[in-house]
Amino acid sequence: MATSNTVSFRPDVEEIITEAFERCGLDPQVQTGDRAVSARRSLNLLFSEWANRGINYWALTQNTLTLINGQSTYTLPVGTIDIIDAVVRDSSGTDTSDQIINRVSISDYNQLPNKTSPGKPSQYMLDKLYTPVAYFWQVPDRTTYSMVYWAINQLEDVTASNQDADIPYRWNECICAGLASKLSLKFANEKFQILNEMYERAFSFAAASDNDGVSLRIQPTALNLS
Repeated sequence: MATSNTVSFRPDVEEIITEAFERCGLDPQVQTGDRAVSARRSLNLLFSEWANRGINYWALTQNTLTLINGQSTYTLPVGTIDIIDAVVRDSSGTDTSDQIINRVSISDYNQLPNKTSPGKPSQYMLDKLYTPVAYFWQVPDRTTYSMVYWAINQLEDVTASNQDADIPYRWNECICAGLASKLSLKFANEKFQILNEMYERAFSFAAASDNDGVSLRIQPTALNLS
């Protein structure tokens, strides 16, 4: 038996919504425009939920933040949810060198006795506002420092039904199951329990496969006030 010899299956937003309505036992052909808007809103809320349930590894990017002599506070790009790893890079010599920079809590940063102390930054605090802000200690004392970091980014918004969802192949079942669960809560309440159970199972499978292949990650967090 011949196969298709393709690996291009990627349902767009309209197909995901159609699948979700069908799982709710609702005919997608007779759903109103208001329900399509509601479904797109539920997709964006689903993405927001995923941001709180762990790391979406496909949404990771490696970024470089140039540090400025005498400046301790830096605004990060909109859509940055969190930072999972970072180093300070010094490019002053013929070879660049990286050194781990420890992340501290707001409370620990607040207790630093001299927040204007100059030197090579060894610690940072992340204020996770809508537009996140990073605070460094010590304050950079030269122009050759930069922070190279891995950021978790917000998944791109769903704004139209003819768009693709910002997910990889292995999350196709999870997004359909998750949207069906949310739509059933609004339009087919009698099916919510079973659809939500199916969603939770699909999420656990997808999340288990979505990792960097390392079973244990150790991140230093010690605060050095010296």
